[in-house]
Amino acid sequence: MEKTYQFVNHDEPLSIKEVREMYEGYWVFFVNAQFSESMELLSGKPVIIGSRQYDGVDDGIYEKYDSPEYGITTDKSFLTKKFITSLRAVGMPNA
Repeated sequence: MEKTYQFVNHDEPLSIKEVREMYEGYWVFFVNAQFSESMELLSGKPVIIGSRQYDGVDDGIYEKYDSPEYGITTDKSFLTKKFITSLRAVGMPNA
């Protein structure tokens, strides 16, 4: 089965704006996450991106980040949402 995730290497934490610009369309797993007082994710160091949430969990890739050296870990979805942009009822009078 094809892997739908990859490891990424960043030396420093990035702001969420920077991460969104780089990884729009992906789900991102962070280490060393920083939050605002209202628990909004402000920044973090992306380490894994995937085309689905928690890609690679069956491979055990997240276990290595369960260590104090990685600080707080979290994830954020930048996956593109697909939806129907227009809908027209068919077979209904006055539709």
